[in-house]
Amino acid sequence: MFTSLHARLWLTYAIIILLILSILGMGIFVYIVRNPVIDRQAMQKLDLSLSLIQRQLKNRNLNIQPNEEYFTRISDSLSIRLLLIDSERNVYLDTEPENAAIMWQDNDQVPSPQGRINDGEGKTWLYVSWKIPKGDYLMLTLPRQGGIQLLRSAQLRQTLRDDFLPTFLRTGLIAFTLAIIFAVWMGHWIANPLKQIEAASRAVSSGEYREIPPQGPDEVKALVGAYNEMVNRVQSTQQSQRDFVANVSHELKTPLTSIQGFSQAILDGTVDSGDSLQKAANIIKTEADRMYRLVVDLLDLARFDAGTITLERTALEIKPILTHAVNQLIPQAAQGQVHLTLNVEPMPTCVGDEDRLAQVFTNLIDNAIKHTQPDGIVQVNAWSERGHALIQIQDSGDGIEEEHLRRIFERFYKVDKSRKKDGEPGTGLGLAIAQQIVQAHGGKITVTSTLGVGSVFEVFIPVVKPDDATVSIGRKEPDLS
Repeated sequence: MFTSLHARLWLTYAIIILLILSILGMGIFVYIVRNPVIDRQAMQKLDLSLSLIQRQLKNRNLNIQPNEEYFTRISDSLSIRLLLIDSERNVYLDTEPENAAIMWQDNDQVPSPQGRINDGEGKTWLYVSWKIPKGDYLMLTLPRQGGIQLLRSAQLRQTLRDDFLPTFLRTGLIAFTLAIIFAVWMGHWIANPLKQIEAASRAVSSGEYREIPPQGPDEVKALVGAYNEMVNRVQSTQQSQRDFVANVSHELKTPLTSIQGFSQAILDGTVDSGDSLQKAANIIKTEADRMYRLVVDLLDLARFDAGTITLERTALEIKPILTHAVNQLIPQAAQGQVHLTLNVEPMPTCVGDEDRLAQVFTNLIDNAIKHTQPDGIVQVNAWSERGHALIQIQDSGDGIEEEHLRRIFERFYKVDKSRKKDGEPGTGLGLAIAQQIVQAHGGKITVTSTLGVGSVFEVFIPVVKPDDATVSIGRKEPDLS
């Protein structure tokens, strides 16, 4: 029954209001039972009555013992009970003899100036006393109206029934109604964004993506924000998948077309001379090699995405890897009339896959050479910085525009082909694979570029700590003999 958010909010507020009213009623009940105000008012009345009697007796020079008629009249007019008590605690005058006799405690020798005392029926009386000149005591008493005795009062029950309960119930009804209104408003405030999320989630299954405006409490706004972020990522991922399929299809279509065309020409006999056959075979092999590299790159990216890539983590030195990569590309740099330099400062040992890191450095240096004009410079620098090996590949090419710089590590993303001197098409996967390799080593790769000045790629690789037990590094033990 109470499974919806609206119903539970309504029930919660209703229970809270009922609990508050119950606690309030209990507090009023306790206050009535233990309220000292009524007792103080009764004691004040007794004090004033005693002062009045004392003044009248003094002004009229009345003798206190034989004036029973006077005390009876005072008792009736003031609605109080008067008692005359001798020093032995014997009552020889009681203006209300029909009530139960006052019961004195055995340890009480004389009445105190004021206090409480019980009668024979257990009823509590409030009193004040006055020691008269002859040693007797005049006691003025009133029945105590507070506590349980007050609850037994017919007047109290009538007051509760006629005045208190109607007001209390009306107040409770108003509070209950306001609670329901507030619960309905609160339910709409919280539930409406959740309903929008539900509707938007159902729309996602049909291919419709829409963001939800943040509204409601902070927690719901956070949920809406997370949902919008999730939708954007899903939409981006699906778009990336569509782009990926389109790019792969395009990259495979070109070499397949060449292979298909030249192989068909060979089969048809169109290509029959030795030179033509050699040319066709070279083109088929070149395109097949290109397809092979593309497939290998795609498999690498798939393994990185699936987390199944295996890295041979060993202790290695960065300088030999960079030296080999630079030496390997010196002929290409010479052909493009690019000055290629290497500067490696002393560096600590790193942990990683030597072949994969060589693949990263070779790719970055090769790109730098391809995008640097003749007589330009490509500098490869390496040093240690804040617990990382920093490898920097800097070129003096034309630089990369900001719009391309933000997407340069995306798969199949290619900057304008005119920037390449040889015009050889690439797959657009090299930088994406390099980023995955560096991240798999716990490092990062960054790029900065200035148009007309050049670009700088920086690779950060963690170095081995002195207490790193991941890779066993041969250390020469000191001779203790």
